[in-house]
Amino acid sequence: MRRKRAFTLVELLLVIAIFMITFAALTPIVNKMQERAHMIKCMNNARSISLALHMYAADHGEAFPKALGALYPDYIKNEKIFDCPASAVRGTKESPGYEYVAGLTESSDGSAVVLYDKEGNHSRFGRNVVRVSGLVELEQSGSGKPK
Repeated sequence: MRRKRAFTLVELLLVIAIFMITFAALTPIVNKMQERAHMIKCMNNARSISLALHMYAADHGEAFPKALGALYPDYIKNEKIFDCPASAVRGTKESPGYEYVAGLTESSDGSAVVLYDKEGNHSRFGRNVVRVSGLVELEQSGSGKPK
């Protein structure tokens, strides 16, 4: 009579231990990749807002709006653009996930900051900054108003 070949309890526990060690080693890498993905999505949202600001200014005598909510729905069709995915609070047109500097125009200094992430959105990487020129960049320091 032939005996069936089966896993022993020790072999099964060894395989489970290997999977647990692999999972524990990969978790920080996955978390870092998720944070990076949120930062990139936030940067794309900031770029879309920048384009909408310049289209608004073209239609309104080179002046940017008094509030970001004025861009919706004529210049920004999706309200999710106002939300930074890294933020704990969901951004809306009334309360965006970004700080907006009102009172600037197309003819303002091109290096002036018109929009930036709220403090704490991307604490590990820095924060996204939009300049009047349309440049969207990652600033490493993240406290106070960007320069």
